[in-house]
Amino acid sequence: MAKFFSIDRGNTLPDGTYLVAVASLYRTLTPSLFMAIAYVGVGLDVASKSSDLLLKMLLALGGVAMVARLATLIRYGARARAETLDLASARRLERIFATPYLAFAVAFGAFSARALQLESADTHMLIIGLLFGYAAGVVAVIVLRPWIAIASLIPAVVPTSIVALSMANTSYIIAGALLLLFLVGAIETMLRTYRIATTEITTRHAFATLARADALTGLENRLSLREAFEAAVRHIGRDGVLAVHCLDLDRFKPVNDSYGHPTGDALLRAVSDRLRGVLRAGDIAARIGGDEFVVLQMGMQNKGDAELQARRVARAIGQPYSIGGNPISIGTSVGYALFPDHGRDLDELIGRADEALIDIKRRGGGVASYEPATLAETERRSA
Repeated sequence: MAKFFSIDRGNTLPDGTYLVAVASLYRTLTPSLFMAIAYVGVGLDVASKSSDLLLKMLLALGGVAMVARLATLIRYGARARAETLDLASARRLERIFATPYLAFAVAFGAFSARALQLESADTHMLIIGLLFGYAAGVVAVIVLRPWIAIASLIPAVVPTSIVALSMANTSYIIAGALLLLFLVGAIETMLRTYRIATTEITTRHAFATLARADALTGLENRLSLREAFEAAVRHIGRDGVLAVHCLDLDRFKPVNDSYGHPTGDALLRAVSDRLRGVLRAGDIAARIGGDEFVVLQMGMQNKGDAELQARRVARAIGQPYSIGGNPISIGTSVGYALFPDHGRDLDELIGRADEALIDIKRRGGGVASYEPATLAETERRSA
């Protein structure tokens, strides 16, 4: 068990699977609400039949923890389920979820054990039934984060089991033993389900990633670029700004002709690595053709950020390469277009960024923004 906790809390799950697991925690509002209703109903019934101050205090503490649990789900639910959820945010949201969840488990376990010490057999039946319902709910809905589930089950179930085992009544002793037996079985079943579920999620995520990645470079492909663009537009709204950069490689064909396609492929991978190195958080790089790339730049403070990024890209790619022991020098030009100034559709923006790229290459290379007047002058000169 200690080994399991170390593995799970160490977050060795693939990133995509871990994000799904954390998001699943915040889809538990309905079962949590049902548990709150059952806890309050049974708790008030039990407390109304007793004058024990400790029992009532434990009931109140559990109620406060349950309210905090429901408030957490309501406040952070949309954030946890968002497509833009990142690892740092997911780890924080997991801790936020776990705190009131575990607090309720401790208060509930103490309340149940105290009630079993004080009240009648009818009340004991309600307590045992509520305890089984709680445990079943935990196993069903928290299965993808078993460290939270196990840490909730033990303080909720074990105290009542100990009280039942200590009573001078065979039925209660059997009930206490059954609670412990079912606890062990529930944990074993949950761990097995966790392994199966996370394997399936990881496999689905891997296939989805392959469908959205360029096979040679590992960069995004057209499909994932479009998805990222649409998500970015939804995030920044109509008044936000983002840039679409188009670039291709100068002198790439001679590399293939001189050294062969394997070297050309290795060069494309090296270029892709450099592109990743100049991306800022949230930016996307995609390969859309042989030596053609698109960079989607987000989080811009002003329109001038686009030219700065374009120049960073050009400088990075223009540095010398060593591929298979062969010194290789290439360069690039970059054309870019701005959302929403130059268009609101990805294809339109790529087309206009490409027009800017063609124009700047005709003028000897460099970096250029899409400018309708410049394009018109280029067409006039070419006529």
